[in-house]
Amino acid sequence: MDPATLEGLIVRELRKASEISRRDLAVRLDVARSTAGRRVDSLIERGLIREKGIEEKSGVGRPKRFLELCGNHGAFLGFDFDARFLFVALVDFAQKTILEKRIQLPPHPTKNAVLALLREIAEEVSSRSPTPILGYGIGVPGRVRQEERIALGYPYIRDWENVDLASELEIPIERLSIENNTRTIALGEYWLGNPAAIENLVCLSVRTGISTAVISDGRILRGHHETAGEIRGWTVPGIMGKSRAWLEDEATVRRIGKDGETTPDEWAEFVQGCQSRERKELEIIVSHHADAIARLVQLSDPELVIVAGAFNELGEVYLNSLRREVAINLADHYFPAPEIRFAFKGEFSGAHGAAALAAQDYRPEAV
Repeated sequence: MDPATLEGLIVRELRKASEISRRDLAVRLDVARSTAGRRVDSLIERGLIREKGIEEKSGVGRPKRFLELCGNHGAFLGFDFDARFLFVALVDFAQKTILEKRIQLPPHPTKNAVLALLREIAEEVSSRSPTPILGYGIGVPGRVRQEERIALGYPYIRDWENVDLASELEIPIERLSIENNTRTIALGEYWLGNPAAIENLVCLSVRTGISTAVISDGRILRGHHETAGEIRGWTVPGIMGKSRAWLEDEATVRRIGKDGETTPDEWAEFVQGCQSRERKELEIIVSHHADAIARLVQLSDPELVIVAGAFNELGEVYLNSLRREVAINLADHYFPAPEIRFAFKGEFSGAHGAAALAAQDYRPEAV
């Protein structure tokens, strides 16, 4: 294994573990202790990692010296957006939050408006960051071609088709990582939520659209065409005389307003109404979300289901109802219900996941 690859793997392991030593790294990466030790010493000399303490030990043998990442080595900037909001997170090299920001997009946003905002925020944050920005990550709604940094399409942003993000944002392709934004939420949970314990999880994200992401044995599932998790084309029983309807019309923010358009005032009224009294609309929406989760649980057998998006604003009213419905659906098929909870970083989970993706893709130059 070449030194640059090994150093990248060492940094990755440190992102996943709260306490890890040179000895642990050698075992996990299946390399000689001397080899792991040399690369660790090199990373320490260059300011990427440092020793943070010694294990408490009463038996024989030398105690382990634990390692950690150095936050001041650099930072990663993450974006996540849909047709309503843009979320921003700046994190340092040790994954500590420096900045979080939410920006409401104009009604019926266009490709040019979104790109202009991304450029503006990237420039503003870069100029104010206390450390150099080493990489950028973007959670993109809809389909992507990750390797080429191209957003293929998203129906709720006008002209959002075949967008070359590296070119449009003038970011070198090697410093830019992109992913479907539901997958970045799942990655944020994997790296930041409880990384030592969870290797199999499902994320359901419900905003203007609806989609899912699956991490299985620590690997994000993308599929042959990078469309794994796109469930917006599922059909559900219709209402008001319809025999069938689209899931994204019946179980997303778009259901709350008129003709698929939901204003901030309409959404605020809906949230307030759900907190103060029973809402039949919410029961229907929860039933659709529970059905989707039950199918995904049967398919992927996760340890954890993460729910993210607009309906998280309803808090326990929504979450408790969802847990009950999922348990009922799965009991009929003899499946135990996994833990279901909101995303660890809340509405900023996708932005943090995008920053974590950029950090995961970062490779220090070996010397």
